[in-house]
This record gives sequence, structure tokens and C-alpha cells, in this order.
Amino acid sequence: MDNNLILDHENAERILNEGWKLFQQKGYRGVTIDELCSRCGLSKPTLYYYFQDKENLFVQVLKYKLHGFHKVIEEPGTLTERLQRVAASILESFDNEYTALLRDREHLKRPENLQVIREAFRSEMFGPLISLMLLGIQQGELERDDPELLTLVFLGIINNFIGRQVEMKMENAELAERLTTYFLKGVHKNAKH
Repeated sequence: MDNNLILDHENAERILNEGWKLFQQKGYRGVTIDELCSRCGLSKPTLYYYFQDKENLFVQVLKYKLHGFHKVIEEPGTLTERLQRVAASILESFDNEYTALLRDREHLKRPENLQVIREAFRSEMFGPLISLMLLGIQQGELERDDPELLTLVFLGIINNFIGRQVEMKMENAELAERLTTYFLKGVHKNAKH
């Protein structure tokens, strides 16, 4: 089924949103179609009308939830403001470390699905962040280094704090600001603000 048709239908959107919650909680292997149908209040034939199987559903869920991240990254502002927005957006969008979802790719059987997931992460998150890091390097705001390495360091910092905001008694925006400051300036006493 055409992705645009999927997103225009409330049943499909409910499946995608509930699937997102379940895949984050239980991982690909832990989620059953029966459980998802129960949570959505839909029958299996209805789910299969929109998604051919669990693997297709997983791929479509990731594409759906990643869609638009590039817009957040590309919004105008200073490097600091842009990185803070990205960090806050990641903290708000994910309940668990996003790397767990990436690890679940190993359970996919069809190579074309792996390619779709790689492309979604690359076009929506990694690629635009790499471009932002490169811009920061060119403008002298970041150390001259591999922009992909800087992107992975930044995402690694954020990833470790996904789902921990409540435990840390911080709002997403405040945590995003602190993590971005640590990424940009380090934690050395003399590097503070």
C-alpha cells in the first residue's frame, strides 16, 4: 500500500503509533501482531490491509517516526540552538535508546527493508546532523574533525539520557541544553558557559 495512503487513515496512524510504543518497550522480537491488534482495537485483517507483515510494519513505524527530523535539524539558528532543538526532539520522541531499535535490524529478513531503515536514519537524522557538524567546523565553532565522528559523539551523549528525564528530575529542554553544552564545551571546570 502507498505510504501516503497509510498516513491519511486513522487506523493506520493508530497502528503506527501503538507499534512505535511497543517496539520501543519490547523490541522487534517481543512484539506480537495479536498484542498490537488488541491495543489498537483492530482485527488482524485490518492490520494486514495496511502492512503486509510484522517486518513491513516495523520498517514503516521507523520511517513514520523519523520523518521530519531533518526539518528540526535544518531550522535556522545558531549551532547551539540547533543542536539543543535536535537533542530535545530526540528526548521527546524516543522512550528508550534509539540504538536498541537499530540493533533490531538484525531480525529483518529482507535486504530491501534493511536498506529502507538505513536510508530513513541517514536522510532524516545522520545526514542532516553531519551537515550541521560540517557547518560548525567551517564556521570555526567546532574542532576540525570528522563530522561523522562528531555526529556519533553527539548522538551517543543524547542516547544515554533517553528515558531518564524523570529520574533526573529535568524537563527535556533543560536536559537538552545541558547535554549540548557538555558536547560543545566539555565538562572541564574552566569551560563552563
